[in-house]
Amino acid sequence: MASITLYVLLLINFLSILCCATAHTETEPHPQHKTYIVQLDSDLQKPSPFPTHELWHLSLVQSLADPITDQELFLYSYTHVLHGFSCRLTEAQLSEIETWPAHVATYPVTFGGKLLTTHTTDFLGLRHDSGLWPNSSYGEGVIIGFVDTGIWPSSESFHDRGMPAVPERWKGQCEENYDFNSSSYCNRKLIGSRFFLKGSHSSGGILKVSHGSHVSSTAAGNFVLGVSYAGYAKGTARGVAPRAHIAMYQVDPDSDALPAEVLAAIDKAIAEGVDIISLSIGFEGLSYDQDPVAIGALSAAEKGIFVAAAAGNKPEASHLINGPPWITTVGAGTMDRGLTASMTLSNGVGIKGYSYFPLDISTVELPLYYRKGKSGCEATSLNRSQVAGKMILCDNSFKEEISLELVPALNRLGAFGAVLITDRPADLLEPEDCSIPLIAISQSSGDSVRKFAIDTPGAKVESLRFQSTDIGVKPAPQVAGFSCRGPDQFHPGILKPDILAPGVEILAAFSRKLPYMSLGGYSLMTNYGILSGTSMAAPHIAGVAALLKSAHPEWSPAAIRSAMMTTAYAVDNTGQSLTEQFTGIPMSPIDFGAGHIDPNRAMDPGLIYDIQVQDYIDFLCGQNLTRKQIDFILQGRGWHCSKRIEVEELNYPSLTAVFKSKSRAVEFSRTLTNVGGDGRSVYRVSVENAPPAMRIEVVPETLVFRHRNETNKFHVHLEVEEGSPAVLYCFLRWSDGDGHVVSSPIVALTLDDHGQ
Repeated sequence: MASITLYVLLLINFLSILCCATAHTETEPHPQHKTYIVQLDSDLQKPSPFPTHELWHLSLVQSLADPITDQELFLYSYTHVLHGFSCRLTEAQLSEIETWPAHVATYPVTFGGKLLTTHTTDFLGLRHDSGLWPNSSYGEGVIIGFVDTGIWPSSESFHDRGMPAVPERWKGQCEENYDFNSSSYCNRKLIGSRFFLKGSHSSGGILKVSHGSHVSSTAAGNFVLGVSYAGYAKGTARGVAPRAHIAMYQVDPDSDALPAEVLAAIDKAIAEGVDIISLSIGFEGLSYDQDPVAIGALSAAEKGIFVAAAAGNKPEASHLINGPPWITTVGAGTMDRGLTASMTLSNGVGIKGYSYFPLDISTVELPLYYRKGKSGCEATSLNRSQVAGKMILCDNSFKEEISLELVPALNRLGAFGAVLITDRPADLLEPEDCSIPLIAISQSSGDSVRKFAIDTPGAKVESLRFQSTDIGVKPAPQVAGFSCRGPDQFHPGILKPDILAPGVEILAAFSRKLPYMSLGGYSLMTNYGILSGTSMAAPHIAGVAALLKSAHPEWSPAAIRSAMMTTAYAVDNTGQSLTEQFTGIPMSPIDFGAGHIDPNRAMDPGLIYDIQVQDYIDFLCGQNLTRKQIDFILQGRGWHCSKRIEVEELNYPSLTAVFKSKSRAVEFSRTLTNVGGDGRSVYRVSVENAPPAMRIEVVPETLVFRHRNETNKFHVHLEVEEGSPAVLYCFLRWSDGDGHVVSSPIVALTLDDHGQ
């Protein structure tokens, strides 16, 4: 019976979707009618005079005392997921149907219409009336190229209503491919599409396009009203740079020739005139001369193209990808939004938790099943007689994720759903887990529910509510549990990742031809889905880069990155240092780089650390690379070493010292450029949060700028006590007393002989 109930709930959801367009039109002439699903006895056989169940069900409602003759009021007939039909009924008609001997149950169909938006733009502080959005014209005229798995062009995020004309400098085009008709899909928003699939075993069709749709809609999706997420939510979607143009360069991550194809995609993007490149793909364990992203991105930097790339989703040491200094490497952070659920026990106590279950359901008095002990919710220990039709309380103290066998077992045994007690309720579940009603609750809440289940004979869950959204969740941001940490295994003296951006529970465009999740044995499609990963964080930085490029077209890629990094923040909304999502443990710049992106402050950083391409070449000359390796990185272009730059001399916005021997001192040199105004400005230095084991001297302590674009140089002497922790850090900050604070992390790493 519980399985049938879930099927009914699924049908309610589908009907909500199908009926949403008529909820404000067709139902208006029948304000006394409400929509119901009527379940009939499955043992009742269709009378032989009726050739179909639909005709039989129609005859039933036409035989009511107040017969239903309006075809628009009768919706659907069901014969497989349940026996019954859906119909719009008055209270009197419903009451009469409920007296039928064959009547089993009636389920009201509700259209929730809850607001769900791409909250990331609000969390980033982007506003229509002030700050970076209006001052950059929302990224107008900037072209973002995405090297990814393709794009689903039918998404409303890629409509071109209100978009400016395609820039005349654009040299790209839209190629035809499977399920991609350039004349139908390309417009003033999606202005280019190329395919690099020669090593692929697929045609590059729809099974490959969804991820690219996620990232491109996040960075530059147009304003969309009436967004639906998993069929229940209505709201607004928008990318970070909604008036920027998009070009997709499709590669197949399963291709036998992926490195060559990624390099070709970047090469084509450069040739066609993109301003920004966003990469949510990378290659682990490849040195600069073997990494196509490193090689292609340096060519892009030479052409003034900003490159943002995901840091990767393996938090263990030495897994970070896309670490060269000419790439802005992006880690993922959480937001202050939580997708919540709640339940009320039969004693009246309300419990709050988290869930992705996508239906708006109302339940009454579900039996609560609980068996004490850690085996109480193991799939092999459950049986149908115990759990069918009940809400199961699981106190396995889930640490990492729920068992792969648990949900299928509960579904198979007819359980209605489960309450999961965990140390990390906000991030235990994934959308694909929630094919049945699941709610994750904290240990403290679990204690009260467990006591209630033990002490109360006939304990029940009075009601459940899903689809709630909480704004202002604390602490936020946090470093995502999956986000790759530094240091970079090849060059630990360059702090990576560079910066954090929202990458957890991001609402992004989805292809309706791909299943988003399973529900009641059915695949649920959606226009927009909730996704997490550094691949969702990187396009946020690409979008911010597009805004900054529009506001400051003269800025180099390094200047844009510097503006982001030196204005980032490293405290959460409780005023504490950033912590880890799962454990709450304090993090360091090895985990979050310079901090979390603050787009509005990045618009006016005051000072920047600029780097020219020749500086990168001189940096390569200072590493243990052969001329042949450097030649391959630079793709055979004419190059020369004007000098050999050690990592401490590269004009990077962060300062990292690596100690592998008894030497405990290092000298840094940096140059700052005034971009804050034409008048005289004086910046004074401070070193904040330095632990006793770090001794820092900055010379000079004051920098005076008399005009715009003037430069000043300073030096930092760092000493670290022997025997100090493996990671020490503080912040170097230059302030002008007029609102500009130019912040850089100083990190001291002590590594063993294996670089760990």
